[in-house]
Amino acid sequence: MSDSDNRIRETTLEEKVQSKLFDPTPQRKKYVIELLYKFFAQEITYSELTGIPQKELFQLAEAGHLKLTYGRVEEAQKVFECLVKLDPHNYYYHAALGSVYQKQKKYVEAVFEYTESLRFNQEDVASMVNRGEIYLLHKNFRKAAEDFRGAILKDPHGRNNFSNRARSLVIAIKRNLQLQKQNPVTGAKSLPVLPAKKN
Repeated sequence: MSDSDNRIRETTLEEKVQSKLFDPTPQRKKYVIELLYKFFAQEITYSELTGIPQKELFQLAEAGHLKLTYGRVEEAQKVFECLVKLDPHNYYYHAALGSVYQKQKKYVEAVFEYTESLRFNQEDVASMVNRGEIYLLHKNFRKAAEDFRGAILKDPHGRNNFSNRARSLVIAIKRNLQLQKQNPVTGAKSLPVLPAKKN
């Protein structure tokens, strides 16, 4: 290839970005400083700063989901922790990491991740119900009821599996409270055993 062929060839987008980063001109300095300012002001994520395409992050999330599905929880944890660091504004990564922590019985971390997920997407019914289950497990009935109520209100027609799960849990809690009122046991502080389904 001759020098004239190199001059005629168009530069790719990646080459343009690289030239902006490595060009020692005042415009380059301004570009890099603006980019870093946006990153530190949390206007852009680390993946945007480094130029990692969202498609690659989604492929990595898909691999993490498969690992979680097939019981490779530690590997899934590493994948989703990495994704949360690369793109902390994506609610799905927080929700998936919350599921990993919940499977590992790291309930405090799971609640934190579900809360982060809901901060970025208030319509995430799955995170709401999963967080409610953790609250219920730890006998924080008020917060559990708030999460279950929120999930049910977000899906009034019962099309979402997670909101239907919240409905089932609320019904089971009501039945157990009724049973407790009928058969009060003094000093009982444990969570009542849920009655078996009647066929």
